[in-house]
Order: sequence, then C-alpha cells, then structure tokens
Amino acid sequence: MEYTFRNCLMSDFDFLFNLKKQNFKWYIDKIWGWNDDEQRERLKQDLIEHLTDKHIIIYNNIPIGIYALHITDNGDCFINEISILNEYQNKGIGTRILTNQLNENNNKKIRTILQVFKENPAKKLYEKLGFTIYSETETHYQMEKI
Repeated sequence: MEYTFRNCLMSDFDFLFNLKKQNFKWYIDKIWGWNDDEQRERLKQDLIEHLTDKHIIIYNNIPIGIYALHITDNGDCFINEISILNEYQNKGIGTRILTNQLNENNNKKIRTILQVFKENPAKKLYEKLGFTIYSETETHYQMEKI
C-alpha cells in the first residue's frame, strides 16, 4: 500500500476529531473521562498551535490518518502523533511511515522519540522497530530510538 502526505488544514477538523475519537476515546475515557466538547476544544487548540507539524496520510486519494512530528530544541525528532483509521491499520502503512522516518533520522544522526499510552498495542510495533523505553509517566511510556 502506497501512501502520500499532504499538509493538514483547519478544514480537516471533523476528520481529525472522528479519528481521535475512534482511536483514543477508550484510553482518554478510562484515565480522565471523555467529553466531546472538551476534546473538540483541545483539538482546536492543538491545530492552532501545531498545524504546520501535522500531515494527513493519504491512501488512494482518501485521508486515512495523521502523522505529526517536530524537531525539539535539543535536536531530537519527536513523533507527536501517528494515527490511522481502523480499517487501514495492520496493513503496514504505519510501519513504513515510521521506518522511512527512522532511516532519515539515522542518516542525519538524530534521536527519534515518542510517547505512547501504556495500554496502546502500538507499543509492540515501536519495540519491533527498535524503540526502547527511557522514561514513563502514570499514563505513558516515553520511547526512543538512537
């Protein structure tokens, strides 16, 4: 499956909200409690502050997910978010996106970091790709690949 990216736009809001709700509602609900209005406001603020870091994942001219990253002040590549619609998961798209990013970061000799909910099955993928845990919070693991 080949994918492309396009820049994220404020007009992607409804797609992104539904994606977030589909993939993360049960985590958020379990820890803090899900409230649609609150989550819409959080997403709106996130888009206002970080829109240029976000990219829509496109497959067959259809938006299927989001990929967001930025370079931190100390030069690490922080993968803020990778989220794919359920029907496109487990098809290798996320693995290819991450593998390509890791290869690019390796060539640039920069560390790649991310965080993942402790119960998120994606943690297994990150470990398979060589990420290790370097820290944790009550809800997340912070992982790195050097």
